[in-house]
Amino acid sequence: MDIVKSKAFVYVCVTVWCGLSVIYMNKDSFKQPFVNISQSRLFTFLHRWPNTTNSDATSGPLYLKEETLRKGAKYNVSTFADANTSYIYLKQNATYHQGDLILVQIDLYDAQGTRKKTGGDFLRVWMEDPKTSTSVSGQVSDHNNGSYSAAIIAVWAGHGRIRAFIATRREEIVYYYKIYEQYTSLWPAYADFRKKGSNLTGQSTCSITVPGDETAGHWCNFTLENNGFPWYCLKPSNKQLACHMWTYSFSGLSFTFKLNSSEDSVTRWSSKDPQPDILQRFVDVSIATADTASTLPLNQVACNKLPPYITWQRKSPNGFFHQDKWHSLLCHDTLPRTIDAYRQCLKGRTLWLHGDSTSDQFKRSLHSILRFQSHANGHMPVTDTDWVYGFSVSFQPHEFPFYHGKSHYPRSSNQAQHIMLDRLPNTTKDIVVLYMYVHFTLVHPDVFRRHVRRLVPSAKNLLARASHVTLAVRGPHAFFRSSKGLLSYWGLHYADIWHQEFASLRDKIVYLDFWDLTTAKTHYDFHPLMKTVHEMVHHMMSLLCHRK
Repeated sequence: MDIVKSKAFVYVCVTVWCGLSVIYMNKDSFKQPFVNISQSRLFTFLHRWPNTTNSDATSGPLYLKEETLRKGAKYNVSTFADANTSYIYLKQNATYHQGDLILVQIDLYDAQGTRKKTGGDFLRVWMEDPKTSTSVSGQVSDHNNGSYSAAIIAVWAGHGRIRAFIATRREEIVYYYKIYEQYTSLWPAYADFRKKGSNLTGQSTCSITVPGDETAGHWCNFTLENNGFPWYCLKPSNKQLACHMWTYSFSGLSFTFKLNSSEDSVTRWSSKDPQPDILQRFVDVSIATADTASTLPLNQVACNKLPPYITWQRKSPNGFFHQDKWHSLLCHDTLPRTIDAYRQCLKGRTLWLHGDSTSDQFKRSLHSILRFQSHANGHMPVTDTDWVYGFSVSFQPHEFPFYHGKSHYPRSSNQAQHIMLDRLPNTTKDIVVLYMYVHFTLVHPDVFRRHVRRLVPSAKNLLARASHVTLAVRGPHAFFRSSKGLLSYWGLHYADIWHQEFASLRDKIVYLDFWDLTTAKTHYDFHPLMKTVHEMVHHMMSLLCHRK
């Protein structure tokens, strides 16, 4: 390679690094072992890893800006990005060493084979070796011209296959944002009313907003009962039914508003089989090892001694799967995967798992591991206690907007998480995991921010008065597809909101980052497979148990 070509090559490499929004480091940096790192050096060491923070303007946003969403988009299925015609290819050679950074590029084309000229499509990239049940997520960057770059760490030796998935198209995101602004919510919510002592019943629709002052008198205001968050339901058409006769809540599982044929085709993408949206083309790489280890050595700092602020650093990848077990790159898991270890961790405490059905999955996982009886009943709040070993695990669905589905739940089922924080005594030794996500993907992101922001003063107050409490925030997880409108695309945006609103508490609260874990281990539904939930739960326990 002559001097001119060498300079051009260097320029392209630097540009790619900036575009990926990662902190530059040379390859030797990745080859350094994850052993014998003291806590005093840990912060500096972790800053050498790629960072998900999108700080460079040349790379484009990780998610679409609001001004872009407001402009709208044309809903022509023939011009959508197509996995059959799109390409993924290596930026370098196909042979690497363990610890190297692997760079790939994805160029999107539509079904007619025409190159896409705009960004905004949401891609996920991962590398896997099914033979050893090994996988790791890649960090994707949008170049705003139809091309995307991804960086992947070669964390194991052997074979790796790099796959890309068109998770959400630009047109979907823009259309759903339009619905947020026009209809407030993607799915309908309902209230049951019943007059006591009679068979008189009625139903009405509910919303986080009242659609116009002229109809304000026709709505029941349940904001106070929703712990200060807006919640309104239309007054029943039967005048004998009053607002205080609200008894149950339920919801639809899809859209109720009218769609034209183009809009309907857009909304179907979020619930169709994801397999056709995994690029047919893939990249195979060979990874050599510098020693006898099959994977990178792990960090020797115990997870329960990892400073909380490190868990908020958003280094990617923060771990990988090997033989179907999750291995954190941030810390060393010293918690045995045994019943006794979990019981000792929880003894004399309650583990609070507020949230939605994915929080209930955590609770069910713990019951299967700890082998004590569960009294769970859908979205009903429940606290189960193991009286022999002296601990409890509690689940309660968060406040509205909460979409219960076809089952009808009592009006008292939902409670804001800040209320639970405020009620804990000063002497508590409990473990509290704050979590909101899936149900909020059905409403405008500003609604999510409002609910997260309200948690901050209660969290600060609890930490100031209860010195033995352990507090954590569980971040969003990735999934392929689900019911109409449920897009994990919003997960990256919501992770940013958690980080922004809780910035003042990062040295006291642990952040449970499961995005890389659920990107490396792909899932169809927003409910991860239970074997993956077991890995999520164990990583959570390794970080939170015996933390001082």
